[in-house]
Amino acid sequence: MKTLTPQELIKKLELHAKWLKNPKEGEQAILKHMDLSGANLEGAKLQKSVLSGSRLSRAILRGANLMATDLFAVDFTKADLTNALLIRADLRGAELKGAKLNGANLQEADFRGGSMILAGGETVTFQSTDLSDSEMEDVVAEKANLSGANLSGAHLANANLAYSQLNGADLSGAKLENAALLGANLEGCDLSGSDLSGADLSDANLSGASIDGCNLEAANLAGANLEGIELNDLQKAAVPKSTKETISVISPNLKAILEKHYVWVETNGREGIRADLHEMDLSNMDFAGKPLSGANMRGANLSGANLQGALLVMTDMSHCKLANINLQDAVMEGVNLTRSNLSNADLSRAQITAVDLKGPDGKPMGKKWPANLAAATFKGAKLVGTDLTEANLIDANFIGADLTEVKLKNAVLEDARFDPDFKVPVSAD
Repeated sequence: MKTLTPQELIKKLELHAKWLKNPKEGEQAILKHMDLSGANLEGAKLQKSVLSGSRLSRAILRGANLMATDLFAVDFTKADLTNALLIRADLRGAELKGAKLNGANLQEADFRGGSMILAGGETVTFQSTDLSDSEMEDVVAEKANLSGANLSGAHLANANLAYSQLNGADLSGAKLENAALLGANLEGCDLSGSDLSGADLSDANLSGASIDGCNLEAANLAGANLEGIELNDLQKAAVPKSTKETISVISPNLKAILEKHYVWVETNGREGIRADLHEMDLSNMDFAGKPLSGANMRGANLSGANLQGALLVMTDMSHCKLANINLQDAVMEGVNLTRSNLSNADLSRAQITAVDLKGPDGKPMGKKWPANLAAATFKGAKLVGTDLTEANLIDANFIGADLTEVKLKNAVLEDARFDPDFKVPVSAD
């Protein structure tokens, strides 16, 4: 394999950066069959580069941009790809055993096997990607092609694998707590010994899958294809029964937390205590009109909850389960909804815009904080008259959503997905 001096590598990165801006000035980074083991490429802008057949084992690629990059048969063994962008990357035959992919974005990436013709004419065949024992918590891999991939023992808690292709994959012993697998194809995959507690498997295809010893406690299997699957008594008891949703009673402890939070909001933080509701089960609860601005709800389950007219300014609702939630007329300036599932939610007339930041003294700081809806899912949601002015909608999924009279002025729409017949309003430019 070829090697590069640090100076040569930096020069190639500089030329590639110029090429990305203007192909006539720079030069695309072609780094085939290079030995870059252990290289520090943190934050590198390598989108659309060619790294096929290279060795990047134990390399540092935290926050690197590898969108649409040719990573065919690359060796990423124990590489650090935390928060890296790998959207639509070609990872066929890549080796990712023991790699760190926490928070990485793998949407529509291709992890299948493939073949490579070497210089001497020899054809080498690579198996599907090896991701065994890799760290992939909070990873976004929606619509990724992981057919036949080895994910045994992988850590995938809170991962978004919605609508991904996992047929024939090895997920034995994988940690998939609270993972989003709605609509995923898991046909014939090995889930034996895996932990799917709290996972969303609604509308997933599990036909022929092996689930021996699989933990399905509190998993959502609504509409899932279970042909050829036999749940044992323990698994049947763990899966919630399909019942008509009713409004849940707020416990005395939760009431006390909320009352202190209301004071905290009213006094601009001088009194009371900010509500910490992260990862709590708040499903089907009635918070209509409540002042929940600034609350920490990260990872909470608010499915079916009523927050109509609620104040949610600067509230952290990221990584939440928000399916069927009622957010009509809610004030959500500066809200954080990144990677949350709002399928079939009603956000009609909600104000999801930027907020004017204020200092501890309550005076404006002259800066705005946009609402963050990056990588959120709005499948079948209702956003009639919703104001998304200046919102971050990168990688948000609005397929099947009702966007009648939605406002998108100055919203960031990079890689956001809409129905083919949806036309972005002129005011969004």
